[in-house]
Amino acid sequence: MFRSNSIALDHFLITVTDLNKSKNFYHEILGLPIVDEQNGFVSLQCGDQLIRLRKKTNGVNAIVAKQLETGVFDFCLQTDQPIKNVIAKYKSNNQEIISGSVEKHGAHGKMTSVYTRDPDGNLVEVCSYE
Repeated sequence: MFRSNSIALDHFLITVTDLNKSKNFYHEILGLPIVDEQNGFVSLQCGDQLIRLRKKTNGVNAIVAKQLETGVFDFCLQTDQPIKNVIAKYKSNNQEIISGSVEKHGAHGKMTSVYTRDPDGNLVEVCSYE
């Protein structure tokens, strides 16, 4: 059994319908730097971790989940920017805001969040511990 402090998230993969649309959302709108692009995958830096985008088709025989589905994730990303800046970026890019700003409780206590959806319908929460 792992102790909670002996294991941490390294990366996770999001299955996408349109790799270019998703890359644009995560890179241009959320601001995640692209660190690698190859064989139907895009890797983006997210803090000390990676988010990898993968086309729904597995044309490279990668080891994948039993079912490749889109729009099934609900996750939160932390920013050091005020949420009002995130909201302004969404508005300037005509990105729909589902909810926010709202006060929540996260891994580090009280936070402020805003919710949107990526091109495949995944619920993306961005929070700030201002």
